[in-house]
Amino acid sequence: MLEERSAQWKDEYIQRGVLLGKAEGISIGEARGESRGLGIALRDLLETRFGSLPSSVLDYIKNSSDVDTLRQLMRDAARAESLNAFMSQLGLPAASC
Repeated sequence: MLEERSAQWKDEYIQRGVLLGKAEGISIGEARGESRGLGIALRDLLETRFGSLPSSVLDYIKNSSDVDTLRQLMRDAARAESLNAFMSQLGLPAASC
């Protein structure tokens, strides 16, 4: 009886682990997708407003994965008077014209 029960418990724990793993994987994938989408939107906004972007800005955006940070950068980009002003907020050297 105990042997049968322990086999059943094992199967239940394995099933729970698989389900928890799947949910966690979905959550991670959604977070990555959200940050990637915000990065693309930020780049598009900056390119629309200021034209071609220097590689330092593109790299900064590509390496930013925190959703809250990217959302704040979107707001900053919308208010920035110039690309150099935006870059200054990031701590990047001014773009050469």
